[in-house]
Amino acid sequence: MNNQYKSSKGSIILCGLAFDNKDNHKRITTGENFYIVGGSAKTHENLVEKVMEFNETIKKHGKKLDDLSETEYYNIAKEVCSDKEKMYWFYHV
Repeated sequence: MNNQYKSSKGSIILCGLAFDNKDNHKRITTGENFYIVGGSAKTHENLVEKVMEFNETIKKHGKKLDDLSETEYYNIAKEVCSDKEKMYWFYHV
């Protein structure tokens, strides 16, 4: 599940949360514009790949995450995720 929040510095980030972890391993990955927490190894890796792809797509459009309109945000989310994937994207201002 991905959600968008303002960080303490005021910039916008993507936050990915997953709850399918059964091995008790704590997985946390941060990067440009994102935090990914939890999940099985496979789910965590998939979330990281998707937010990195999201960031690359934004760059291709010549924008930053902070600059996206709600429509642009959802269009990019649709572009990076297939219909078969269980990911939920939320836009929060």
